[in-house]
Amino acid sequence: MFIETRIQQQAKLDLSGSVAPFELPLPDMPAHVWASPDTLRSRFHLEAARYFECESVLAVTGIESGISALARLFQTWYGAMRVVLAEPSFDQWDKRFRRANHVVLDWPVDLILAGDIPECDVVVLGRPVNPTCQMIGIKQIKPLARRLREQGGWLILDEAYLDWTGEESYASFIEAEPAIVLRSVAPFSGLAGANLAFVCGPKAVCTALLNEVGTQAVSSPQWWLALQYFEAERWREDQLQRLADVCVRLEALWRERLGATVEIYKGGYFISFEHPNNDRWATRLEELGVLVRTYASEACILRCGVPKNEADWLRLGKAIKALDV
Repeated sequence: MFIETRIQQQAKLDLSGSVAPFELPLPDMPAHVWASPDTLRSRFHLEAARYFECESVLAVTGIESGISALARLFQTWYGAMRVVLAEPSFDQWDKRFRRANHVVLDWPVDLILAGDIPECDVVVLGRPVNPTCQMIGIKQIKPLARRLREQGGWLILDEAYLDWTGEESYASFIEAEPAIVLRSVAPFSGLAGANLAFVCGPKAVCTALLNEVGTQAVSSPQWWLALQYFEAERWREDQLQRLADVCVRLEALWRERLGATVEIYKGGYFISFEHPNNDRWATRLEELGVLVRTYASEACILRCGVPKNEADWLRLGKAIKALDV
């Protein structure tokens, strides 16, 4: 007796991440890249200094690798430090600094910008803040960086999502007002598997971090990818417009459910908003096969990424319409 059992399970639509839906087009990688690490590394340092307008740039295998390396380096240099995370923030800052035995305190970003900062050695600040998309200007950053360095501490700026804003990076101001800046390739390039990020900082910091992560951490193909990313100036200009357009479309899709009074933040690769129903909506969307992300706050923040194709747009639209008020 033959029994055929068919189990059909539709894959979930994962919109919980924050990566652009449009990918940086890459040429075929030449085979000689594998055998040319020294040449590629030298080219990288020249192009990175030009791109970031910063003398010292260290490539690392993803933003989390850079966070871990900084946490370990600070433990080596200073021992356990008091670290203030401007909330909301990327959860890996909390996890990895605690893992390195630092004392971590969450603190509202608005209080930090107002100068109301508890005694600490390090302040970690998103620029822009994820997921509220709050943009913090260079003029606000400089005095904070100066204050911390005068006290023997550090300001760390998480600029992983800066590219979609078109704003100037703080990396070019590091020499005058020292701080540490982290950048990432994946979000803006749409290459979710790029696993490549950069730490911009004073030379002593980048040199020590290189000893922490090791000279072989970044592979030849990653050096090559970094160079492609730096050179894609025209593509980046077009990408800014594409992202602006899809965020307007995503806002309109949610506006039908939210009404006219709820403020929606557009973040290039996602939108986010505060609403008392967000926890319930996120659960219901998951039941409908759509994954979004929520952040704890007074009214709860829901972040929804941008779909990649028309079928996904249609699927999200149907799921949003199925939500109760």
